[in-house]
Amino acid sequence: MLCVGHVALDLMFGIERFPEQPTKTPAHSFYQGVGGMSANAAVALARLGASVGFVGPVGDDTAATVFRAHFEREGVDVSRLQATAGQSSSISSIILDARGERMIFNHKGSALSVPPPFQAAWLANVDFLLTDPRCPTWSQAALTQARQTGIPSLLDGDVSPLPDLQRLIPLADWVAFSEPGLQGFHAGDVHLGLQAALRLGDAPQVAVVTLGPRGLYWLRRGEAVQHLPAFQVRNVIDTLGAGDAFHAGLGLALACGMTDREALRFGAATAALKCQRPHGILGAPSRAEVEALLAAQVF
Repeated sequence: MLCVGHVALDLMFGIERFPEQPTKTPAHSFYQGVGGMSANAAVALARLGASVGFVGPVGDDTAATVFRAHFEREGVDVSRLQATAGQSSSISSIILDARGERMIFNHKGSALSVPPPFQAAWLANVDFLLTDPRCPTWSQAALTQARQTGIPSLLDGDVSPLPDLQRLIPLADWVAFSEPGLQGFHAGDVHLGLQAALRLGDAPQVAVVTLGPRGLYWLRRGEAVQHLPAFQVRNVIDTLGAGDAFHAGLGLALACGMTDREALRFGAATAALKCQRPHGILGAPSRAEVEALLAAQVF
């Protein structure tokens, strides 16, 4: 597995509840970690037992050292991490309330806008590609190369500039939107949004939108929209990284040859378990834990 895209330094603050207006709010906890859509997916994949590497442009700052140590500790191949001279890495401040809901304030690193050339050789011996829209130049190059060489791909359709999504969606085999991401791409009915994604080109075969506790909808080209209910999750602690865990589980399941429904259930179970654990993607489950939940909740 190869994850191409975004990595960020995460500064996470825990509070009791979100204020109704701007004010000083004391945090009862603080944690510094590493996030970013593709970076989180890579860690979740490693925890699920996959052999996975991460490729992404970062700055030549102190954050790059933190990123390398994080990936190495989690068993992710980081030999292709690209530090760009004179550029900055991404940083996010993440506020988590007592219910596990979060608000994110992020600064996109300049390295994502002026990356070095993407190397086609990075996709050698890769069975499945996951990518995100934060560095559209690299995502486009990776998806194009994957399509040319027959490597299946999954695009994370989170909130992004519409032109970036319009150039990337036609290149991916699967695109999985968050609910805000789909609304930003095509406002209104989710069924129409999924249909609009597949109309962008011949490449996308399946479009998905995740709706948290309302489950998810998916549409395979030539078929009707289908719904999958959410797994029942008790004691939600932290939803940070749940979407990235979903993408990791979905990608691994597809790489293993599961059907659409089986793969989506595997991804949803991965995300549900993550929500019960703190510290973002460091709460991602093992494959054995996911399979146990799948066996316990049959639908």
